[in-house]
This record gives sequence, structure tokens and C-alpha cells, in this order.
Amino acid sequence: MGTRSTVRFYENGKLILSVYQQYDGYISGVGYDLANFLKDKKIINGISGQKMADGYANGMGCLAAQYVASQKTEIGGFYLTSAGDMEEYNYEVRFTDGKIIITVMDFSGTPEELLQFKE
Repeated sequence: MGTRSTVRFYENGKLILSVYQQYDGYISGVGYDLANFLKDKKIINGISGQKMADGYANGMGCLAAQYVASQKTEIGGFYLTSAGDMEEYNYEVRFTDGKIIITVMDFSGTPEELLQFKE
């Protein structure tokens, strides 16, 4: 049986993407994977010749799309879901004051801080 989770991406306070992950939803699983994916990302406004491989995302919509592309590698296990889907672990990703912030349970902080967090 899996530990289910959702990951939601927000832009300007509005939900733009919600995904469901069936397995390893706990912080040392999906949480650390999410933090490792986000820790070197830079959110920019406008395309200026930057490449995804260099860690750039053209806003939160671009970042959310990159996350889906990085996670959907096989059939099953990872799905787009509805805003109302709540699971055991529910991650929120926002860009606030120039920083990417992850919120889950009683944690709220940067990807680097989540990687230091112990459940």
C-alpha cells in the first residue's frame, strides 16, 4: 500500500496545477524529491535565451510543467488531479518574495530547508 500525496503549484494565490502521487508521499520521499527538483530552479519573467537545463523556469506555470515532465516516466503512480483531492501528505509550492516556498503539514520553507527537515 502506498503513502499517497498531492503536490499543488500556485501562481499569484491561484492554483494552477495539482498532481497526485500514489507512493512514498512522506517528506523523506516525495518531499525530498520535490525539494531536490526545486532547489536549483530560478524563476524568471520572460524568455531571455535561458534554458531549462540551466535551471530556469518562465514563471510558475513553466515550473509546474517541468515538474510533470520530470515525474511522469511510466504508466501509473503519478496523475493530474482535482483541486479538492486531499491525501495523507499535501504539498504546496509558491513563489513568494523571490523564493520558492514549499508547505506541507507543519513545515513551510525553501527547498533547501525542507532537505534539512526531519519528520
